[in-house]
Amino acid sequence: MKKLLYPLCLLIFWNTSLLANDAIQVDRVKFNSLRDNWIQMEVELTCKGNPSPEARDPRFLENIKVKVYLAWERDAKARLFDYYTSEVEIIIMELNDKNNIYFYLPGLIVERDRLRTDPDFYYVEVSIDGQVQEPSSQSVAMSRNIPNLDVLKAFTSNANSESLKNEHFLIPVYLLSGVDPGRVSDLPIFLRRDVRK
Repeated sequence: MKKLLYPLCLLIFWNTSLLANDAIQVDRVKFNSLRDNWIQMEVELTCKGNPSPEARDPRFLENIKVKVYLAWERDAKARLFDYYTSEVEIIIMELNDKNNIYFYLPGLIVERDRLRTDPDFYYVEVSIDGQVQEPSSQSVAMSRNIPNLDVLKAFTSNANSESLKNEHFLIPVYLLSGVDPGRVSDLPIFLRRDVRK
């Protein structure tokens, strides 16, 4: 019986992974310099539909999270980096929808730390219903400085542990105020947990 269950569990896990990986595609990641030294990160997504057999309608995908990881080198000799992370939730996207998500790093931080517009490392992590899409080393969702998945794992681990001192510094577009957001288009329907009690 155990011999039958193990391959079945693997098949179920493998199919679940495939379902998540087929759902959202990261088409482009771009960094822009804005007025007063602000940096805008633009992430373009395409919805590939909902491949889950339990989907209400295969044209619609719900419960999408996008988390971005950024790092700028602070000290080249010591290999020290400043890390920034931020996450948004999208309520729903429709098949072939193209939506853009924007994050902002304040100009005073950019000026203080003399940051270039493009970070040394970045990664865009997408999850559907809590299932993280498996990254590909060929994906535009990660910087060229991340040559393989082992480096990516080390990078995200460092970012998760060391970004706490910079928590909330990387701002999603819907929290931006009093600043010119630059060119913004095709926003998705965000789930705003910051306004819920």
